Amino acid sequence: MSQYDGLNLPQLMDLMHGLVMPEAVPWLPQTPGWWVVLGWLVAVLILVAWQVVKRRRRNRYRREALAEIKALVSRPGMDASRAAQQIAAVLKRTALVAYPRADVASLYGTEWARFLTESAGNDPEIANMADDLAAAAYRPGADPKVLSRPARRWIRRHRA
Repeated sequence: MSQYDGLNLPQLMDLMHGLVMPEAVPWLPQTPGWWVVLGWLVAVLILVAWQVVKRRRRNRYRREALAEIKALVSRPGMDASRAAQQIAAVLKRTALVAYPRADVASLYGTEWARFLTESAGNDPEIANMADDLAAAAYRPGADPKVLSRPARRWIRRHRA
């Protein structure tokens, strides 16, 4: 015979003890392997962030040139020929930043158009407009809105 014989349900429930909750699982890793993995992960994240910052600094001249072309095209009251000349000047300055001065500074006309085409990986849109881009600094009446698209494309696509 047991000590619980003859007891009703409420009496048996009074004899039960409360639930024992386990200890909370700590958030910090307990083994050295996890610390190694965490250290490796932090190192990789630092390297990736450093590469992103380095690339962003390297391409700053592109962002500035794109902003300048956008401002030239959207400026109200700007003479179209003057805007086209300034787009050509922005392209030349951008090329001087990206490539050695000795290779770029003396280029004009068809040589400049060939350089624009080749440095953009023979992109068809740039190749079609390269002669117009090269002549924009010297030819009055060039439309800056037409020239701005291939100019912006060259700035984004050229390989330095």
